[in-house]
Amino acid sequence: MTVTVTDLFWAHPTSLDLFRSFPRLLIMDCTYKTNRYRLPLLEIVGVTSTEMTFSVAFAYLQYERCDNYTWVLATLRDVMDGLVLLAIIITDRELALMNSIQKIFPSGRHLLCRWHISKNALTKCKKMFETQQNWEKFNNEWNSLVYSSSEIQYDKRLKSLLKEFSSYPDVVYYVMDTWLAPYSDKFVAAWTAT
Repeated sequence: MTVTVTDLFWAHPTSLDLFRSFPRLLIMDCTYKTNRYRLPLLEIVGVTSTEMTFSVAFAYLQYERCDNYTWVLATLRDVMDGLVLLAIIITDRELALMNSIQKIFPSGRHLLCRWHISKNALTKCKKMFETQQNWEKFNNEWNSLVYSSSEIQYDKRLKSLLKEFSSYPDVVYYVMDTWLAPYSDKFVAAWTAT
């Protein structure tokens, strides 16, 4: 019988002690194709009360599927003996990871990383604008929308963005269907700054 390791989780005891002291926030992200086996490496990072980050745990995953992520998160929960109740978990829009978070940490609040969203918007939308000036105008309006401090301000800025860029239906469709309609409560300041 041959045993093959498919997923690998590790955490240093000092990191776990730090996490026990600062269990409020976790940031999770995968790196890609940075090791000789070309396996995704999931890094789980915590944040102290002075806003310093520290590594909590790492995991090599065979696949980025829900069962792989669920195993990692369940392992983290088990290592902590259920003593830590997470308040906030921040990730990119990795749907399998999002589903696993809901399953393993249902009381934790899941938010999306604005940096990743901005990078995705840049990648998808910039090429749809014929001039740099139009792109910069859109980017400024988009950022203004994301950082809206109230629902009223958000609605006003959304109407403005939709009107101003109605001649770019692919851009409007992308930001509405990919980000705003399903996830605005996970990254727009009006809902996340509480």
